[in-house]
Amino acid sequence: MTTKIACSPLTGRIFSGRVNEAEQCFVGKKTDVTNEVLEALIRKAEYHKGGFIVQTCSKKWTVTVVEESI
Repeated sequence: MTTKIACSPLTGRIFSGRVNEAEQCFVGKKTDVTNEVLEALIRKAEYHKGGFIVQTCSKKWTVTVVEESI
């Protein structure tokens, strides 16, 4: 089996776990890694001076992170 990271379409939370052979659903225990993924995303944007581009063969996204005071 393969380990994957996926976003739940119901809750928006990000999970990591093992998936079935068709890679359609998690099997066994899955772990909520939302906070860790978002922190890594922020660190990646900081490394790239605030933003970066993610591109597949058919789509393109610009990810920009702006730090704000609270």
